[in-house]
Amino acid sequence: MGFWPRSLLARDYEVPKRPIFHLEGWDVVQGTDAATYVSGVVPDGVMYGTNGCLGVRHHCESETVGYRTSLYMNGVYHSAPLNAYVDSEALPEEIQVGATVCEVTLDCFIDGESGTLGEAPSQRLNLRDATYSSTSVDVVSGDGGLTFDSTYRQVVSLNELDLWCAETVCTNFSIDALSSGTDFASQNNSESSAKHIEEDMYSTESSTYSVVFIVSVTVSLDDWYLVGGDSTEKLLIESTTSGILVGTETEASCTVECGDRTYKIVPEQQVRNVPEDFYTPHRDCGFSHAAYVSESESEHPHSSRAAWRGTSGSRGRVCFQKQFPYTITPDNVPQKVTLSFHARHHNGGLPLSRPFPSFADVVAEQRLVLDNFWSTFWIDIQRQDELPPNRMKLGLIFNSFRLFCVSRNLQNGLPQAGCSTTKSNLLYDLQQYVYHGIYYILTSPSSALALLRSLYCMLSQARMNALRLSLEHGAVYPRRTITGTECWHCSTLNNARFHVNAEVGYIINMYFSAVESIDTNDRLWLLELMLETARVWSQVGEWVENEGVFRLDNIAGPDEYNGNAAGNFYVHLSAKLHLRNAYNLYQEQQKIVGDEAIFCLLQGINMDISELENFRTISNEIVVRRDNHLDVFLVHDHFDTLKEWKGERPKHPLSMNYHPLAIYRHKVVNIPEVLLGMLLYPAEFERKDLLQNLSYYAPLCTHDSAESLAIVACVEFRANGRFTHGMPLLCSLASLDLDNIIYAADEGLDFGAMSATWIAVVMGIGGVKITSRSLHLDPSFPAGLSVLSFTLHWRGATLRTRVEKDCITYDLMAGDSIRFIHANRHRIHLHSGCRQSVARKQIAIPQPMSSMHGEFAGAIFLCETLFDSVMEMNFIAWGKTLESLYENYRALHLRHIPPLTAEEFVDKVIYQAEHREIAFSGIHNVLLDRGIDLPLGSPDDAEIVETRYGLANAKVAELEEMWSREAPCVNPAMRALLRDLEDNGIPLALVSYSRTLKTLMQYHPEEALRFLTAIDGDEAHERHIKSRPHLDIFVRAAEKIHVEPSRCLIFSSHIDSNFKVSELSYFRMVFDVEDPFAARVRGSKTCEYPSMLRPAAADGDVRPLVINLKRDKFPTTVDGLESILCGPVASGSDLAAAGDAPPSDPCS
Repeated sequence: MGFWPRSLLARDYEVPKRPIFHLEGWDVVQGTDAATYVSGVVPDGVMYGTNGCLGVRHHCESETVGYRTSLYMNGVYHSAPLNAYVDSEALPEEIQVGATVCEVTLDCFIDGESGTLGEAPSQRLNLRDATYSSTSVDVVSGDGGLTFDSTYRQVVSLNELDLWCAETVCTNFSIDALSSGTDFASQNNSESSAKHIEEDMYSTESSTYSVVFIVSVTVSLDDWYLVGGDSTEKLLIESTTSGILVGTETEASCTVECGDRTYKIVPEQQVRNVPEDFYTPHRDCGFSHAAYVSESESEHPHSSRAAWRGTSGSRGRVCFQKQFPYTITPDNVPQKVTLSFHARHHNGGLPLSRPFPSFADVVAEQRLVLDNFWSTFWIDIQRQDELPPNRMKLGLIFNSFRLFCVSRNLQNGLPQAGCSTTKSNLLYDLQQYVYHGIYYILTSPSSALALLRSLYCMLSQARMNALRLSLEHGAVYPRRTITGTECWHCSTLNNARFHVNAEVGYIINMYFSAVESIDTNDRLWLLELMLETARVWSQVGEWVENEGVFRLDNIAGPDEYNGNAAGNFYVHLSAKLHLRNAYNLYQEQQKIVGDEAIFCLLQGINMDISELENFRTISNEIVVRRDNHLDVFLVHDHFDTLKEWKGERPKHPLSMNYHPLAIYRHKVVNIPEVLLGMLLYPAEFERKDLLQNLSYYAPLCTHDSAESLAIVACVEFRANGRFTHGMPLLCSLASLDLDNIIYAADEGLDFGAMSATWIAVVMGIGGVKITSRSLHLDPSFPAGLSVLSFTLHWRGATLRTRVEKDCITYDLMAGDSIRFIHANRHRIHLHSGCRQSVARKQIAIPQPMSSMHGEFAGAIFLCETLFDSVMEMNFIAWGKTLESLYENYRALHLRHIPPLTAEEFVDKVIYQAEHREIAFSGIHNVLLDRGIDLPLGSPDDAEIVETRYGLANAKVAELEEMWSREAPCVNPAMRALLRDLEDNGIPLALVSYSRTLKTLMQYHPEEALRFLTAIDGDEAHERHIKSRPHLDIFVRAAEKIHVEPSRCLIFSSHIDSNFKVSELSYFRMVFDVEDPFAARVRGSKTCEYPSMLRPAAADGDVRPLVINLKRDKFPTTVDGLESILCGPVASGSDLAAAGDAPPSDPCS
């Protein structure tokens, strides 16, 4: 647990306590409890199959045993009219909308009815062979007489990109003659009894079941013309609007194993709902009129464009079926029935006919492909407070698995949702390509090249886009597209957007830095792409004569919430580096491929040397301005003049809930462009720039785009090193799809967030950056981690980095040699043997430890020590909670039950002694004194449940209600001490046995951010941490901040009873901070604290284990604490640091 207080503007990305999916070996498994409260749409998306060409989304069965699957294809789309606010010939007439090619159903009917599920199916996705399976136990016929188990398996081939397979295996058939004919829903009356007797007479006859296994292929005639095909074997369909042809070839069979016989059932063909005229294309009929997809309220819902071709109205669906009938009798019960389905789908016509491989063969090939992937790729984070275990690991390897699967077809582009859904999410979001580019360059360079090739295939359309914008030459890439035309909203309230061009240039430049061997032809087309995207900037900017600088005004960056102002930081920075890198790449490639090849290239794109020289001139004169007053870089020139968002939390996303003008007037950011620019171009900034701009922009982020979580987390890790404030953001990002955090399962998986998660881990915690064609690594080790491990590819080699508490280990896993810079100053060369040198494939570097010369290296605070009034408020909350219970008992038992007294609360509750994990022994004793014995219960008990946990939950609700009216203030002396400890780089942890810790610290975000980690009552319960008088919770906290307990100071309270010397001696010193409420109630009771001799003391000086600290004489500085630790002290005395007068209380 850590603190990252949610700002007023931030969208809620809270990770649910209970995960929806678990990792079992290499299987992603849906939790059994999650199936009862999670919509089936979530596992449908998480467990879909894809190879980047096909997307096969199984729809989770809920009541019957039918298995329905939707098929999507990369690059297959319908066209829809563009409803633009401005009627202009300069805008495209249509946009692309992702298409559902068909639906395939594998079904089982028993006597004309679908088999009913006995329980929710068990679903799992195997990450070693990409096979999805759904197992249903005790499928039952309508009369309850026939039962069997059914397992559905599905796989999309990673080798043959047009192929996918599915099969249903039914086993464990059982006929119960006694049950057959029984109506389980009938009532116990004479009529139903008579019916039962009558049906029982025919039980032998009714034990015969007619079972039909059915394969159905369904196509929507609203979207497709049926060009050819009259069965499931071959179909050819054409989009009614885009004209795209899709050919489908299938094969279905049903095999029965009965006794010692195995045979196939002869199928029956059937076609349903096919009007005769739909076999002939009607090109005057079109896609139903679709409103233009927009995220801006500025767009008018209607357009004066000519009406879109075609008519609206539903035309129905065509369904091709293969039926496999089978009769089951008591004498003919099969051991297994396997219904198999194979399909190939081809964009452009029918696929070439060739034999289908078996399901087992496809799975075996999948295993080989994925074994090769996992042998050279890995990423893992182990968190100390992670429950259940491997939750973060699951998110990371699931994302990597998905990104690998879609990489098989990157040459045709990467859809936003990776073919996991249709409509607008099947488009390519080129704004996300910068994250994909970084990911693939450093994990699979060949995949990165394929991604760039997909952009090069759009170059001709991008050139047409530039001409449409009245540019003389160059290419303009859209934000969202399939064919290359812009499918993002065009609005008069938004400035032009060219940042995708700069990001394409960034990916190309990074590819040349990270890849050693590049083919000459690849060098030439990559250079062409770089030059064509860069030459746009000189045409869209202008020189400011009196300043001698080049400005790019009225051009927006990726943040749509700041798209209407001049002087965009990200645009100026990225354009400056784009032009510089384009010129440098031209010079570099000229030396490699030769003057003749470069001359032909420049001639082909009508570019001369003077234009290239102009690249360098403009780049040098683009100024990225810093605000001297705030000492930060502003999003745009006028950002500091905008109003702050005040009042209630905004509704998210802002773009769908507020008018654009309302957003533009406020100081908010969606994608933090300044932080993104610093992340992409680290050589241009210093560490202090990261810190200052992070502190300025993090509170202004709405996080409506998930990628912003990665940007903020990554900069946080880079800026603050061992600090852990970015970890909650990273956890939310890694679990975004798996836990459906923002309830967007209908929109498919977020592949941009997947790549961004890897970047946050590797470039954030791992400290990976690329400058001047050199690889840098500077791993940090945030509090709360136990292990960080990842691999990356660099110039033909694979490097594995493993970060642990004591050391950082680098391993050369593949390749002959790799060179990199560690911690910005140490050059490291790992190799398999160079010339006369002995192989050096591994190096272990000790972690920089905290100074052993200081008196202490960490501090752990019990939450209650920070506040003067928390214990008194706890007493009031417990009193009210118990009084509600007493009222019921007084009324039921007609006896007097005294209320809880302050003395009783202090002696029996505060000083309760627990000899195991939290059990509320003190409250239990209070109740026993009144003749009430309540069981412990569980943390999930409702407030009205009469258990100790039920009472505790009621007390928590009462306490939170009290804090909402008046939150307790942090003690001013404690606030000053926390500030000084943080300023001196002392790692801090906060612990509490209460589950209200997080709620309480939300009222004190400034203090909460000072703590690297925290442990609350929930974690204490789940990890079985013993309560007082044990100190296990402090030992655990020391582990999480990576400090030895013997170097930690403990700030606790009520240490004067039952604590053991052996446990207290673990720590450097324990401070018993005075509790004003307990002191007032108990009076002047003296306490004798245990003590021990300092091992290094030669004069026999006694060093106390526990020192009492009074609230009015509390040390406020590290120097004051060290004076206490070093000065001669008598055992058990009350101490105050000389010269540390507590400051005034800011809450007063």
